[in-house]
Amino acid sequence: MAVNGAKVVARRELMREWLHHQTDSWEPASALEQYKTVKTTEAVLLGLPAPCFDDEPQVPERDGAPEPADDPPTN
Repeated sequence: MAVNGAKVVARRELMREWLHHQTDSWEPASALEQYKTVKTTEAVLLGLPAPCFDDEPQVPERDGAPEPADDPPTN
């Protein structure tokens, strides 16, 4: 139950950041690598086979350019 509560809190915080256009600190490639590390370590600790991430699409690296806004301009 605590894990589900943590997931809800994390989703709420991500949605709040997205709604307030505070996404410049997001690094999807880094987050994906952390996710893979956690899932692999979790499988090892539980005695399960390690997950395979070969078929998943690659996340492009950020080049520092601002991403286009989702909202249309208000004129």
